[in-house]
Amino acid sequence: MLWGGWAYYVNQKSGTDVGFRSAITQGTASFIITLIMVWIVSWWFSRIRQPALRVLLPGVFTVGLTGTCLFIVHKIVGTPAVLQTITPALSVAFLFCLYTSIKLNRIEPKKGPSNEQRR
Repeated sequence: MLWGGWAYYVNQKSGTDVGFRSAITQGTASFIITLIMVWIVSWWFSRIRQPALRVLLPGVFTVGLTGTCLFIVHKIVGTPAVLQTITPALSVAFLFCLYTSIKLNRIEPKKGPSNEQRR
């Protein structure tokens, strides 16, 4: 609702119908992206081995992918202020992805010598 309302606000200057179309597009896309975002971050996290990069890169890749998709969809539906529409949502999405990576990093068992190897 928040991102759909924002999309309406920044695009309604071009007409109420354009504002509604942009709002429905952004609201629907945000809903779908939110549902799959943790899965995408987890997938990237499990494939990156360097500790510092595995916290940062999953968010960068996820927001890059979802941002590109959002940009294309908004261009297709004729949203006039695409960057103004998607930037706030992508900023919050990146922070959420970063938080998710940090949590994954904290709960992953640390690799090191087992008790038997230390004896």
